[in-house]
Amino acid sequence: MDQDTDLIRKTAFTSADVHDSVPADSLISGDEEAAYGDKAYDSRERRERLQGAGIEPRLMYKAARNRPLKSWQEWFNKAVSPIRSGVERPFGRMKGPYGYVRVRFRGLARNHCDFNLMALAMNLRRGLVLYKQRAQCA
Repeated sequence: MDQDTDLIRKTAFTSADVHDSVPADSLISGDEEAAYGDKAYDSRERRERLQGAGIEPRLMYKAARNRPLKSWQEWFNKAVSPIRSGVERPFGRMKGPYGYVRVRFRGLARNHCDFNLMALAMNLRRGLVLYKQRAQCA
């Protein structure tokens, strides 16, 4: 999702037995300034891959057993959390006004298509709001 416009840029649709962090790297386009994510996406390899691509990794740090977070990592997590939580807005709209609580079809392909159409509809609606805002400013 784009931080400034709330437009959905890319989607990944997997079966329920695949963790969210597995397709996370495929959602990076390469033209982002920063990538935000919660603790599930924290890994050294992912941070290095993002930095290598010139993207600032703003992934929340995850504590490990017998290795608590350092004070600067706790501060970082608190600072990143309000920005990162903005990604949850489209999911709230999908579940609330659009009623997309569970998938409608059997099979991954049909549900993927349905989900992409939902994202397209949400982007069209958001684009109209952005267009009206720009017209008022001009």
